[in-house]
Formats: sequence, structure tokens, C-alpha cells
Amino acid sequence: MRTSKRRWLQAAVIAVIAAAVSAAWFFNSGKAAAALESPPVPVRVEEPVIRNLEEVFTAYGNLESANQVTVLPKVAGGVTAMYADVGDAVTRESLLAEIDREAYQLDLDRAQAAYDSASSTWERINRLYQSGSATRQDWEDARAANTAAEARAAGARLRFSWTLVHSPVEGVVLVKHVNTGSLVAPEAATPLYTLGSLENLNVEVQIPETYLPYFSNSGDGLIPEIRAYSESFPGVPLAAQILSVAPWINPQTRSFTVTCSIQPDNQSRSFLRPGMLLSLVFILDVHQEVLTLPESVLTAGIWVWKVESSQIKETARRLELKNPLSSAGFIVVPRDWAGGRYIVEGQHFLKNGTAVRVLESDNPE
Repeated sequence: MRTSKRRWLQAAVIAVIAAAVSAAWFFNSGKAAAALESPPVPVRVEEPVIRNLEEVFTAYGNLESANQVTVLPKVAGGVTAMYADVGDAVTRESLLAEIDREAYQLDLDRAQAAYDSASSTWERINRLYQSGSATRQDWEDARAANTAAEARAAGARLRFSWTLVHSPVEGVVLVKHVNTGSLVAPEAATPLYTLGSLENLNVEVQIPETYLPYFSNSGDGLIPEIRAYSESFPGVPLAAQILSVAPWINPQTRSFTVTCSIQPDNQSRSFLRPGMLLSLVFILDVHQEVLTLPESVLTAGIWVWKVESSQIKETARRLELKNPLSSAGFIVVPRDWAGGRYIVEGQHFLKNGTAVRVLESDNPE
């Protein structure tokens, strides 16, 4: 009786173990099947499009007045009057400022009196010398004293005239550096005003050395077009033209300087100001009717994923594209890629042969 119970118990244990093993096998096999049948990866695709693609280089520089000048005092003293303010238009020889004239007026009066005395003496000695009543030495001394007095009077007159500061150019007051009551001196190089033109405007940009072949003969039309834009008014294109290309390369920055003139029109003249940041887009080349895809199609800079279809499913296949020409958000692709579908979104974790599901375009044409 005990033997039969023991055998029955052993059989029950064996049955339980077998059931557990079967359940584990069934569960694991189910997971493997589910893994093998994982859902396809959703992706978005685009087909190559033929377009004209411009090869460009963009550089940035500050707008400057072509004839910008800094007005410095030629004599020392206190500023007694400032006749122009920021934004005022001035003409050549317009009165800008006045420096205390009293001391220079006294110097001029003394020098003029000394010259009048020396001139009178010279005339008297000259008459005596002509009549033989004065020696040659007296005549030469009087003439030298008269010449020296005349020079001192001319110098005093010039310094007195410098107390009135006039504009050396026609333009607009860009900066007013001092106010009435300020002390200025030539030795201190204290500027009074900065003047410039709002019509003749230039911008200097630094171009990497690798682009030198495009600029070495710019006058022959190697740069077909330049587009300039203000960062403050990006929607208004500005006319630009190359004025000069520096004949040397900066060894520290490995770049060279290109100076361009900006020609304001009626619209841009109202807002263009020296000091503004401009972006200059140099059109280096224009590639006509090339096959293109968005730059977002690239992964790791060289890989493109193409969708291939079969009767059962759609899968991804990786293609290599080394150093494609890119510009304005597009890349040039081989002509034989026409008609294919290439993944532009969702491709970053794909493997060759991964099943994909193509989503409808957000902007169907």
C-alpha cells in the first residue's frame, strides 16, 4: 500500500515538472516569435527632385562708411561750443565746434604787434640802406627780424583759426565724443566727432583660404552674384559688389579680406547704418538641373537609406554617398537614384533589411 502511494506521488511530481517545462518552452517560443515578427519601423520618405542648386559661401562683416573720419582738435583748450549733434548732416567746412579762443587771440595780438614793429623797422632800415646811411649788416638783421616776426604772426593766426573746428568732409555725424566744457588737446588724441557718409558704404569680410580660387580673378566674373542682407532686416536684399581682394593670406587665421561696396536703394537707405552686421552670400557656382534630396536624408554624413518593396513587405537598404555637394538644405545625388524613395525621417536606428512602414507626407503635393 505504501509502495503504491509512493509511486503515485513520484508520478505526480514528474507530471508537474513536465507541465512546468512545457509552459516555459511555450512562453519562450512565443516571445521569440513575437520578436521575429516585430512591427515595421515608421519612416517618412521623399523622392529625388531635379532643381538648380547654388553653391554658396556666407560671410559676416560690419557695415562701415567708406569715407569715415575722426575729427581731432589741433589746439588745446576747453570746448566752448558744439554746433552739430548725432545724425546731423554736415557739408565740407561746416562749423562743428569751438575751442576757447581768448588765449589764442592774445597770442595773435602780441605776434601781430611784434610783426608790425619789425615790419616798420625793416622799411626804415631799407630806405636808409638804399641811401647809403645804413650798413649791409643792419639791413640783413632788420630783414631777418621782419621775416621771423611775420612767421610768428602767421603761426599765431593759424592756431587762432584752429579754435574753430570745421568738417573736413561731407557726411553725417555718427558719433559725438565730447560736450561743451570738455578739455581737449592734440597730444591726448581726444576726438570731437566721427563723421561718415550713409551713401558710400563698405563691408569687409574674412574668407577662408580654401576659397581663394573663386576670388583670385573676381573681376572676370568668377563670382557671378553677391547677395547681402542685414541681420536686422533680413527680408530686404541689398546690392553688393566686390571692391578689392587682399593680395595676402593672414597666417594666423588662414583667411583673406574681401571688401565689398553696398549700394543702398530708396528702401534700404532708410535703415542702413554704419556698424550694422551684414551677411554676404557669395554665389560660387550654379549647378543646373541636378537631382537632389533634402540634407536630412544623410546619417553619419555618408549613409542614405532607401526603401525597397516586395510582395510581402517594405525594407530599408543602406547606400553610401561620399562627399555630396550640399547647399541650401539639399544634396546632389546620382542620376540613377531617380524614382526611388529615400528615408528622411526615422532612419537613425535602422539596419539592413529592417521592415519599415512608410508614413504619408505631411505636405502632400
